[in-house]
Parts: sequence; C-alpha cells; structure tokens
Amino acid sequence: MHPISHIALLIGAIMLFYPVSACNAETPDFGKQVYPLLKQHCLRCHAAPYTDARSGRLKKPKGGIRLDTIKSLKEGYLDDDDKQKMLFVPGKPEASPLYTSTALPPDHDDIMPATGEPLTLKEQALIKNWILGGAKFNGFEPPNYTNPKAKK
Repeated sequence: MHPISHIALLIGAIMLFYPVSACNAETPDFGKQVYPLLKQHCLRCHAAPYTDARSGRLKKPKGGIRLDTIKSLKEGYLDDDDKQKMLFVPGKPEASPLYTSTALPPDHDDIMPATGEPLTLKEQALIKNWILGGAKFNGFEPPNYTNPKAKK
C-alpha cells in the first residue's frame, strides 16, 4: 500500500472517533441551553419532593436523582447498593448517565425521559457536547422549580 494511503486511512480513523463537536462547535451554555432542556423533559420526575395536588401524597424524585439544582447535579445520586454515582463526568459523555440514559434506543427500559417523547438527536447532542466541553455551569443558578402537579 502506498504511504499516502496509510495517511489517508489514519486521518479517516481519527475523524471517525474524534467528536465533530470538538472541532467545529461551541460548548453549549448550561443556563441558556442545557437547563431549559432539563426543565422541559426531566424536572417533573427529578426535582425536589412535592405534595401531589390530586392524591395528597408526597412524591420524591425518581431514583433519588435530582436535576433541579447545581449542587444535586454535581453530587449525583446513590445507586441501588447505596454507592455514590456521578451524573456526568466532564469530558466523557460515554461515562455520564445524564447523557447515556437519553441516548438509549426508544424501546429500552432505562431510556430517559421514561415517559413522553425521547429526546431528539439534537437535544441529545446538546447534552453530549456540554459534557465534552467540560460540563461547566458558568455561575448559573437555576430558579426554584415547582412541579406543576404540586399542591398550591
């Protein structure tokens, strides 16, 4: 094989595994782009406990996972064995449940969100690129979230 062919193959392989977002897109802004996505698709099930207006029962965050504060996002959650797990690993979306759970096939038991429509590829990419970019919050502090089903 000609040496130039080897170089072309190497460049092709690098391009295949090097995230396109890392070379031609800005890292998404958490407060302006990522948080609104979480608020729209995730906070109904993954925010502070609330009293359901219809049943009067206390509803806790599903799986003990809260996404409504920076502190809870950074702390992660306890798994079934009471071991601390992180929601994201800066720079590593493939090791970040915040991303991987949204990128599962639509019929997978563990896809998030569990109800409603799955995230679009564009929405998944937004979370992935935010994590690839270092998962920075840039001083953003989310407003207090009130579940629409909460007793007023």
